[in-house]
Amino acid sequence: MNEVPLKALLDRIVPDPWRTANPYSEAFASATSQVLNAASDADRSEVLSAWLEANQPCLFGRTAAKLRRIEFCFLSEADLYAGDDHVTGRIAKHRLQWRRRAFKGESSAFIILAYSELFASAEPNDDLFLLAQKLAELYLMQEVPEDAIRHDTVMLKTPTERLSWKVGANFFGAQGEGRWWADHRIPAGFGLSMNSVGHFACVNRMERGGAEGDQRYGLDSALRIAMQLLNSTLPGPDGRNTWLLEVADKPEPVAVRCPVALPKALNGKNRCEYAGLYHTDQTLPRAYFLPDPRRPEGPHVDGLDLTYLFHDSPDNPDYRWMGVGVPE
Repeated sequence: MNEVPLKALLDRIVPDPWRTANPYSEAFASATSQVLNAASDADRSEVLSAWLEANQPCLFGRTAAKLRRIEFCFLSEADLYAGDDHVTGRIAKHRLQWRRRAFKGESSAFIILAYSELFASAEPNDDLFLLAQKLAELYLMQEVPEDAIRHDTVMLKTPTERLSWKVGANFFGAQGEGRWWADHRIPAGFGLSMNSVGHFACVNRMERGGAEGDQRYGLDSALRIAMQLLNSTLPGPDGRNTWLLEVADKPEPVAVRCPVALPKALNGKNRCEYAGLYHTDQTLPRAYFLPDPRRPEGPHVDGLDLTYLFHDSPDNPDYRWMGVGVPE
């Protein structure tokens, strides 16, 4: 665990020289200013929800923002200077509010944002990594090493049972604006985003398909949407961060049946795995915390999983934990 007090970590944060020469885009700068100058956390929520609705690469995140189904925990610079116990308490309070809303089907996403001019302009380096690590560990109450995958959990009460999902925790930061990892940028600071696609799909299925639900509105739909998003991501300085694989290059297991008709644009695309410049499930990718705007040299990541959305198999536990949910 990171035992360095928050105050000591804050005193190490320095401005980003690269940002001085490469200012934010107009829209990003406007959102940052509005978040920093908002009169209340409720106003900050509205500003950030509107920005996410328009700019979040993930359609699930955009939809959650549009429906105002994201629970936010905002932490000012003063909050972090108040110390570990204070920050732990604020996060715990908002996490409880999120879990209560999620249990009723009112939210599938939770964002913790540390906001200030200092955080928004901080250089992505070893010291910012340690500060982000400290925040993640105060939230998850466990060790969060670099490049590791860490989860929270969320529950939902359906008409017939209670279901639980694992929820990935992922770093987002203003430092990503203009850098190769721009798909993980967020205005005004840095923090963590938690979003359960399985929970979102289950709520959507119940709302649109009745108590039992129509799977066209659940995980089947989520698979199609996820593949369409991966197939249309915009390139950054080092090309696209994620992309679909071709079945011709990486054959799918015969036993893995596709549960949904895919559009023609996805013909020949692998529905089981995709690839990327980084592992999309890692909580704190170390490569984000480097000043260079270009991706560090190294191989891309193959074998990123999509089967958690549709393949029910004893050797695929993520289908239960991340997809359909586990009965409590």
